Amino acid sequence: MTTEDLPRRRLSLRVLLLLIFAAALSPVLVIGGIRWSGDVERDAQYRRETMTLVARVAASRAESLLGSAPSILNLIGTGDTGQPCDLPLKQILVALPDFANFGVVGADGIVKCSTQEGAPGTDVNAREWFKTVRDGPKPFVLSGAVFGQVTHQWVVASALRRETATGAFDGAYALGLPVNALVSQLEHSDLPRNYEVSLVDASGRVFASSFWEMFDGATMAKVDPENGGFVQLNSNQGESRQAAVIPLAGHEFYAMVSAPTPPPIALENVAAFGNFALPLMAWLLALVTAWLAMDRLVLRWLDYLRRIAGLYASGKLSVQPLRARRQAPGEINELADTLEEMAVRIRDRTGRMETALATRDAAMKEIHHRVKNNLQIINSLLSLQGRKLNDPAAISVLDDARARINALSLIHSSLYENNNIRAVESKSFFTQLAGNLANAVGAEDRGFRITASIDDETIDADIAVPLALFTAEAVTNAAKHAFADFTPGSSGLIEIIYKIDPDATVLTIRDNGAPYAGAVGAASSVGATLMAAFAKQARGKMEEDVAPTGRRSVRIRILAADRVPYVESDVIVHY
Repeated sequence: MTTEDLPRRRLSLRVLLLLIFAAALSPVLVIGGIRWSGDVERDAQYRRETMTLVARVAASRAESLLGSAPSILNLIGTGDTGQPCDLPLKQILVALPDFANFGVVGADGIVKCSTQEGAPGTDVNAREWFKTVRDGPKPFVLSGAVFGQVTHQWVVASALRRETATGAFDGAYALGLPVNALVSQLEHSDLPRNYEVSLVDASGRVFASSFWEMFDGATMAKVDPENGGFVQLNSNQGESRQAAVIPLAGHEFYAMVSAPTPPPIALENVAAFGNFALPLMAWLLALVTAWLAMDRLVLRWLDYLRRIAGLYASGKLSVQPLRARRQAPGEINELADTLEEMAVRIRDRTGRMETALATRDAAMKEIHHRVKNNLQIINSLLSLQGRKLNDPAAISVLDDARARINALSLIHSSLYENNNIRAVESKSFFTQLAGNLANAVGAEDRGFRITASIDDETIDADIAVPLALFTAEAVTNAAKHAFADFTPGSSGLIEIIYKIDPDATVLTIRDNGAPYAGAVGAASSVGATLMAAFAKQARGKMEEDVAPTGRRSVRIRILAADRVPYVESDVIVHY
């Protein structure tokens, strides 16, 4: 048997219906899922827009501070009388609390005077902002974040070009704005917890941040210099954060608002789940309702009718499906009536068949009885006829014929006396046959016994008859030849052995009588022919062994593949 021949385990009707209902109601879930996904996306979009708006507000405040630097420097420049260091520099700085220092740089790039102690004499020729003021077409320049040589802090330098009366370069006014002061303009008191506002320059350096010190080139490449951007990246501590980055107009700085990336099951998503919960509840309610309705109206009645059918199959045909009649829906009721009608018809047909079989069995028993009686009459007639013969050969032939007729009579007698005429029990059948044969050949008077060693088995009558005829022929032949001159009272023995093995079933008849020459066929050609025919009818093969002493055993060997097991008719129903 291959795997394709094995029965496949199929899903139960309950599971199939549950799957069908779930699929039929799935559009409700799909619609709810789409709404939920839309709500989650809208919440994420709202979060991005909020962070971007906060960053824009912070950027506008920082821009206003940076934008005040040109006006302040122009105002200072109008009061220049040619000796800028004579200006009240410290008083100017006091009026500008957000700025760190103010100074004047000469045309040679050396700081002439400054509000910061230690700054005069400092060379700023290498500073980009000085080079731009000196060489560029614009009189005003705003630098990026630079680390002050004297202040030792990050500042943004604003510079205004100074010129002589002839328009020649004469140095610059320089106003320093600490980055910390610029960052303070970004602070927002209404931000949620874990939000952070910080400042980023064009090189990626981050100021006033607890999470980053420097952005790499790949991160800065995601930020549009004109419009900014929204990025997601890991902090120095490995935390995933989202950031809205907005450029400060006209400057090399960005205002950044960052916040932790929401987890997959965030409060916002849970709130959005409320819009999906209603379709989900509707889907579950509809699924449970449909399944319960199908279970109560159909499936439980199918189980009930299956149990009724099982009772019918076991022979209890009088059971009636009363519950289905009283409580089940109309279609189930009709099915119950059909089952009951089927049971009634089966019961009636079974009764008629049992009656017919009983009649046939009785007729067969009567036939066996009459055949047995007719065979006994024939045997008696042959016995009477034999008394008139003087020829020993003729008398021997008549005796052989009488023995075979007597064996047939014994077989019909065994079938007649057995309750089941279609089969016999091997043990009782051969034991009874051995006793009848012992009486027929006069074994006790002639000084030998006939024994039976039989394995118990039910044998079909069509096989039992040739086995019995083979046994009768073999026993009669042994009694005639092996014990022809046997002394009464001796321990002569003819054994009938019926052995069932996994490979073959063997019927053996052997004796311990006197040896005689020749094969069975030599003793009686008719007997040999009959025994071979009987072996063939039993679907076996006849074998013969001759011991060194000349004693014989004959057997029928029926291979396991050729055996015909008795199968009780499946027409009769047993209760």
